[in-house]
Amino acid sequence: MDFLKKLAAFWMEFSPWLLVHMIVFCLIGGYFGYDVLGAEGVAYYYSVILISLAAALVLSLAAYLAFGRRDIRYTLNRADPFDRRRIYSCFSGKNASLLCEAAIDMEMMSFSEALEKMKEVEQEEDLDEPQRAVLDYYLGKCYQYMGYPSNGAKYFRDAIDKGFVSDDAYLFAARCLVANGSFDDAIYYYGNLITNGCMFDFIYTDVGLAYLKKGDGEKALEYFKRSVREGKNYAFALGGCSLAYLQMKDLARSEEFYRKALACNMTDIYGFKVYYCNIAESLGLIDDINPNIRKSMITGQEILR
Repeated sequence: MDFLKKLAAFWMEFSPWLLVHMIVFCLIGGYFGYDVLGAEGVAYYYSVILISLAAALVLSLAAYLAFGRRDIRYTLNRADPFDRRRIYSCFSGKNASLLCEAAIDMEMMSFSEALEKMKEVEQEEDLDEPQRAVLDYYLGKCYQYMGYPSNGAKYFRDAIDKGFVSDDAYLFAARCLVANGSFDDAIYYYGNLITNGCMFDFIYTDVGLAYLKKGDGEKALEYFKRSVREGKNYAFALGGCSLAYLQMKDLARSEEFYRKALACNMTDIYGFKVYYCNIAESLGLIDDINPNIRKSMITGQEILR
């Protein structure tokens, strides 16, 4: 099936080249066959046409490979419409094409190729500030996908400082900063999102997680409970409440929300249990946890008993 899709994509790109050459060579072959050989040389006349068609096929293929060939994946896939609007609102020509292809590369997890294309655009000396802002956003996104939050945070912040207006830029910047341990800066960007009426369902749990990693259980609990009240990212928020209470050393309330989170079938239960155990271990509370909960917790390769 994949082969047929690639074949169809190749034919869609190649057929215009073939059509143009066929028309030109058929006209030449037809004129030559009829005018030179005359109407009586019918056999020769059609042989000239066939030779012309063969020449058209060979030359159109050569022309396509030399001038019109593109990676087949950019024909099979299209950049997201939102990305296309964002890119073409600032860029045109070669730079727009390179950035659209880079967006496709990122979706296909070909990050090094995406980065190479964006760096090529970055070397252009005549880019204005809005263009630099859009480019910085995509560079930040690529580094974030590659697992380099320090680089990602730098480019997202540069994009925002240059006037890039987008909720996801603030969100990605905040998440990269949390990964870097820059919790106060991350909370500042989250605060901007909330102030501007951000519609992300997970926004309060993200802020709660930032406060939790910062070690401020009370503020973390405030945002996790807000998420629970508003029914946003509900199961995750219940797990967050459990972790916040644990950090505040309120084991009874922590256990209560722990059970609620499991009952709501929160995603990544394994990661939640590991995080719960790590917090308990860091606070010296391992021996105080309910034995039934402690049995199911795994930290590294060690099963706690």
